[in-house]
Amino acid sequence: MSLMVVDDEEAFKDLLVRRFDQVEFDVAGFSSGEEALKAARTGRFDVGVFDIKMPGISGVELLRGIKALQPGMEIIMLTGQPTVDTAIEAMKLGAYDYMAKPCKLVELEIIIRKAYEKKNLTEQNTRLREELKRRSAQCRLIGSSGVMANLGEQLTRLAPLNDPALIVGEMGSGKEVTAMTLHRMSQRREAPFVTLNCGVLSEGMLETELFGHEADAFVGAGHTMKRGLLEIADGGTALLDEVEQLSPSMQVKILHYLDTGEFRRIGGLSDIVVDTRLVFATTDNPVTGPKRGKLREDFYYKISTFTINIPPLRDRKEDVPELCEHILSGDKAGKKLSKKALEALMEYNWPGNVRELTNVIERAVTLAPKNVIQMKDLPLSFEKRSKTSKNRHLLSLPEIEREHIQYVLEAVNGNISRASKILGISRPKLYRKMEKYRSGPGA
Repeated sequence: MSLMVVDDEEAFKDLLVRRFDQVEFDVAGFSSGEEALKAARTGRFDVGVFDIKMPGISGVELLRGIKALQPGMEIIMLTGQPTVDTAIEAMKLGAYDYMAKPCKLVELEIIIRKAYEKKNLTEQNTRLREELKRRSAQCRLIGSSGVMANLGEQLTRLAPLNDPALIVGEMGSGKEVTAMTLHRMSQRREAPFVTLNCGVLSEGMLETELFGHEADAFVGAGHTMKRGLLEIADGGTALLDEVEQLSPSMQVKILHYLDTGEFRRIGGLSDIVVDTRLVFATTDNPVTGPKRGKLREDFYYKISTFTINIPPLRDRKEDVPELCEHILSGDKAGKKLSKKALEALMEYNWPGNVRELTNVIERAVTLAPKNVIQMKDLPLSFEKRSKTSKNRHLLSLPEIEREHIQYVLEAVNGNISRASKILGISRPKLYRKMEKYRSGPGA
């Protein structure tokens, strides 16, 4: 810690410098506000301890000048003649704390350390906010097609609202990016955006993550209170993905929050009021899709008043070149796609949507030896597809099915669960087809 001590009483100033040198602070002592301001113009300090009553520049004037030079510096004011007016003025100007002389040096050291901790936390929060803004700017909806223009218009209309929204789209189509865009377009943009996947946590863990818990609320809860995502995102937006996986009891608790704006932590006795907008996402419509019946009617009608449908990539292939350009913009080597490679990417139906396209491009960037990505740098299935596309009518149905299953499995890196969902068949059936085609499509 770099500590600045300013006091016109030489004996007291030297005492503070000696005392805090012993605790490994980097201490600089000054006898006047003029000397301190000069030092602040060339050096960087974390915390300052200023006497209020000094000839020339007073401690309050010094506080004002230091804050103009180093806004993040935390200042502790000392005075031998404490008054309410000077204390209020110092705190209004941004002083961290105010102590009366004579003070106990142990207490002063504690306050200095707390001021330093606050400064570090403020800087960390600033860095995190800047990083989130940078990532948010990169993570955006890409495409100039008509369907994407319609999606943009819909988000513009929904962004100012506080109502819940339901995003429906296939895996990899960009549901989280859409929710983030909705948040960024709203007045909540400066507040947190958080996500929670309802399909990967048990009901108990899901409730803990969303609502938080009081200290010792249950076995394993620990002796400290935990804030849930609803509290953390107060004033912002929370995305609940795979909403169809919510249990009926969780649906009731979330519905209560949507109706009242209130909830209780696990083990809590009082209601907590927050202003967090909830956005939900699912891979298919819970009413008309294969997972229908998993949501309570009252809960579904509450969250689906504003439904946002994300178009699959196969319905907006004209956006593929723009998407490819966006993905490649992150490559430091500046690699580009050849005309044939881009044509092959535009002919493909992309069952894994934008996520699959991203994986294919990133793989090609890694494997391509030159700055132009050729057909040979794409997965083998694309080269085969290009060579056989003109003779597709000569293939038998089992051969076409075998080839498509291979495409999907490659796109999801062999994930059987995701592949079965994309193909619209059960996992056992997919395993049977994979075993069958190991012996040849006609087996």
